[in-house]
Amino acid sequence: MHAIHKIITLRAIAPGEEEALARLFQLYCYDNSAWSGEALLADGHYDVCDAGLASYVHAAGHSASWIEVDGELAGFFITEPGMAGELAVQEFSDFFILKKYRRRGVALEVVRRVLLDSAQTWLVATFRDDAAACAFWHHAFACLPFARVEAYDDAALPQFQLTLLKPAA
Repeated sequence: MHAIHKIITLRAIAPGEEEALARLFQLYCYDNSAWSGEALLADGHYDVCDAGLASYVHAAGHSASWIEVDGELAGFFITEPGMAGELAVQEFSDFFILKKYRRRGVALEVVRRVLLDSAQTWLVATFRDDAAACAFWHHAFACLPFARVEAYDDAALPQFQLTLLKPAA
């Protein structure tokens, strides 16, 4: 990994920026299509509900944030409230870093800032077939000082590797 020595900014996606999020989400879908097998629709887009995606900008408890490196858009992440059995959690649900910024410490810094700088329990759901994401999260769990990293199983979600994270106190 080649660390970058640049300014990483996390900024909430503001109302009016939903179209930009939808465009970047198409890149995210393209990036995942190698392992997911998802096909393009006849109009050349992936099957994403733009209105549903926009709700992360507006709905209570949900968040969508830009990741910027030296003022340039480098990716996004989305969080939403969820449940792990009886436990209320915040799910770190979608996470995308443009290839230009991968393997340079950006993703790990985002996880450090968002998950470790929070007092709540987080759920990370990684598609089992996404080898790169599974490897990244395995590395993040090993090198960041979480108080607890616990595998969680949900029979209704066999396609996901689920992990509960409790930030360090």
